[in-house]
Amino acid sequence: MAIEDPTIFATLADSLAETEGVTETIDQIVGFAVETIGTTFGGITLLNSRGRAFKTVGATHDSVVVADGLQYELREGPCVDAAVSDALIVSSYLATDDRWPQWGPQASLLGFNSILSAELRARGRRIGALNLYGAEEATFTREDMVLAALFARQGALALGYARSEEGLRQALETRTVIGQAQGVLMERFEIDADRAFATLKRYSQQHNIKLKVLCRQLVETRALPSQAVEEEKPVGLIVESAEAMPEPA
Repeated sequence: MAIEDPTIFATLADSLAETEGVTETIDQIVGFAVETIGTTFGGITLLNSRGRAFKTVGATHDSVVVADGLQYELREGPCVDAAVSDALIVSSYLATDDRWPQWGPQASLLGFNSILSAELRARGRRIGALNLYGAEEATFTREDMVLAALFARQGALALGYARSEEGLRQALETRTVIGQAQGVLMERFEIDADRAFATLKRYSQQHNIKLKVLCRQLVETRALPSQAVEEEKPVGLIVESAEAMPEPA
């Protein structure tokens, strides 16, 4: 497919606009790149926030996860290089590529003989790499390389947006359930919102329970987790036993 073809990225944009969440966004990016460039398999390597650990997502086959995992273990391979230092990595025959003397032959045994990897960059920093594996020896053209880089760039932007949107949605959901839990305690004990929140926070810390999990438990069962099974005590008694609430009015 020619780079000049205006339908390439219009189609990708339309596809990404209909996705919901990070996982579906990643699957769309990888699938579209594999189909357009004509490789056999694909996936994305993501770096953690500190840039020290790798994770494979959006793999089109389990063998991609295995091949990537070997790279992470050996700290050697095109996915690692593209995610950490190089903007674009190309190999026509992995088995004899002297850049990766340990990983290359093992990748070939897994059925991968060529690869094209392009860095993913968002907000001025590397977040990973788009990796396109070929089952056969392949000579990637300059057009293939440019397309891969463009897909990676568009993909990084879409992925960054999806992460932000999902993070915002999770934050709103957390805020909502915390507010509902506060309401339960406010109604039960006739206290204000600040005191109800302080109670929930203290209980969360004392019992090593995430605040969101605690609040959801309270809203759904009207009981706090650690004593919920004890004779099915009402929430008032449970909270008092944790020394987290005042005497009911």
